[in-house]
Parts: sequence; C-alpha cells; structure tokens
Amino acid sequence: MQRVLYVDIDIHHGDGVEEAFFTTDRVMTVSFHKFGDFFPGTGHIKDIGANQGKYYALNVPLNDGMDDDSFRGLFRPIVHKVMEVYQPDAVVLQCGADSLAGDRLGCFNLSVKGHADCLRYLRSFNVPLMVLGGGGYTIRNVARCWCYETAVAVGVEPENKLPYNEYYEYFGPDYTLHVEPSPLDNQNTPKDLEKIR
Repeated sequence: MQRVLYVDIDIHHGDGVEEAFFTTDRVMTVSFHKFGDFFPGTGHIKDIGANQGKYYALNVPLNDGMDDDSFRGLFRPIVHKVMEVYQPDAVVLQCGADSLAGDRLGCFNLSVKGHADCLRYLRSFNVPLMVLGGGGYTIRNVARCWCYETAVAVGVEPENKLPYNEYYEYFGPDYTLHVEPSPLDNQNTPKDLEKIR
C-alpha cells in the first residue's frame, strides 16, 4: 500500500494523527473541525505539513452551528478534489459523533443523516475504507450515529423507529434513530465557506 487518506469529521482537530504524519506524503490528513477557542486549539488552515509532507495536511477550520447543508457543501467538493489528486490506495474515516446536534461538548448542528453522508460519499469512490468511531458526549446520540453509520457502511437503510430492546428507555420520549438538529445559528457564513473552498 502506497498512500492512505485519513479523513476526520470529529468536532476536534485530528491533531495526533496529523502530527504523526506531518512530514510524509504516504499519509494525507484532512480534518473538518471547530477552530478557535476550542480544544485542542490546533488545525489552522495554514497548517499544511512540512518537508516531504508539505501540502499533505489539510485543515478545514469551522465555526459553531455547522449544519448539514453547509457541511455537505464543503465536504464533498474538498474530498472529491483530494481523491482526484492524491489517489489513495485506502481511506480511513474517523466518525467522531461530537459533531452531531445536541452533543454536550460539541457546538455543531449535524443530523445523523448529515454526518453519515460523509461515509456514504467516501464509499462511492470504491476505495478500501476503514471506518472508526471517535468523540461523542451525548451517549444516546453516539449510539444512534454509529448504528446508522454501520448500516450505511453495509448498504442498509434502517427504520427510524427503534425496536424494543433492553436499552429502549434511554431513547425516549420519541424512541427513534434520528435526532432533529437544534435551533442553533450557523455561524459559518457563505463568505467564510467560500474562503475555505
């Protein structure tokens, strides 16, 4: 295997993986994350790698309230170009669920379907794909997200109504797989997003 693409959609910058491969072109890292006064405080758009790894680290710093449409409008064209130019032999996708709406620490506003759209899009390239979990601090929504993304990974569309199980009461009062985004304002203006693209 010659080249691996690592894509991170956790709300936190993928700093550890980026640092591990900052000076090589064998692994390209792409991180979509909250930037500014937010842990770990890294992942500036100008952080692009060094030495042989120069231009093989790509950071997409975002503001609070990122919603499905805005995220998709960035993720798809950026990933399309990366796949076209870098041509990885395999892709690793880190699906941190703390970028979902309603996360106790996160401040994005993605639905489970909006989050899973990243996985669905990467699958469309027919390149070997490893899918990892990641952050998530509203545990019932982490379970919802990873259940749905496991289904997407194997090409199944599960029903929204949850079947009765021993943890059923954790998912009340609606007992559904999907959660509605919250009424957060998206602080990522079209002008901000255009600069990133």
